[in-house]
Amino acid sequence: MKKTVIFALLASVCSTTFASNTASSLPNTDVFLVKLNNNKLVSAKNISNRLGYDNQPNFIDGGLLYTAGLQTGEPWQTDVMLYDFKTKQTTNLTNTKVSEYSPTKVPNEDSFSVILEEHDGSQELWQYGLNKPKAAKLLRKEVGKIGYHAWGRNYDLITFVLGEPHSLYFGNTQKQTGKPVAGNIGRTLAFNQTLNVYSFSQYKNNQQWITLFNSEDHSFKPVLQLPEGVDYYAWQGDDALIYGKENVIYRWSLNSAKKPSKWLDLSAHCEHKVTRLKYQKETELLAFVCDRS
Repeated sequence: MKKTVIFALLASVCSTTFASNTASSLPNTDVFLVKLNNNKLVSAKNISNRLGYDNQPNFIDGGLLYTAGLQTGEPWQTDVMLYDFKTKQTTNLTNTKVSEYSPTKVPNEDSFSVILEEHDGSQELWQYGLNKPKAAKLLRKEVGKIGYHAWGRNYDLITFVLGEPHSLYFGNTQKQTGKPVAGNIGRTLAFNQTLNVYSFSQYKNNQQWITLFNSEDHSFKPVLQLPEGVDYYAWQGDDALIYGKENVIYRWSLNSAKKPSKWLDLSAHCEHKVTRLKYQKETELLAFVCDRS
């Protein structure tokens, strides 16, 4: 794990290569945690609250994982942080010299998965223990570089594989299976446990459509067109989708004939742009990323 890596995070997550590997060349983003009550905003807190790159929030029981960029030397790299809801403290869970990002709780295990960039530039899916230190292990290898992933049931998952265009792969880590199922996809992957469907965005006629993928019959259903300039969305409960445009979050009920409506105005907390979103139904907590760059 102690390998020197030339950092290329934004090449993987944004398909853009930056010549400079310093924190000043990357977006200035913060992770916020919002408490809701009956879909109304109660409070919002900047839990990263520093100058630099903090992004990619994902809920676990009792806390929030996110990616943090650290400039402790050369090259610049990322670690996975855990914000504990009870103690309100943040812990560096990986603390390595490689870059880990897209932290995601592995279902039914006391661990989380990440995209890890190797010394040769490869980007693969790895796993770390959540509470007890364990050696990281490679979960699977894909054809090409992985940018994002989302877990389904029984170790099934979908992955975003970089390419021209980017591809959606479906597979299983225990069976070591995986094959492309869709192309020309966007950056957000998710799984709806209740409906047992994956979701991703796909470009059609230069517009991104949130599309549902049923892994049992391999069917696809476009359900909502995202506004121009919007790359991220999230499930809000079982039957609604949310996305941020500028500093307002919009909400749309699945299969509704109505257009998305304004849900939360976050201008008092984020002056610029809301990007990534995650929602936890059980606690009515919303995590969002504010891009201040």
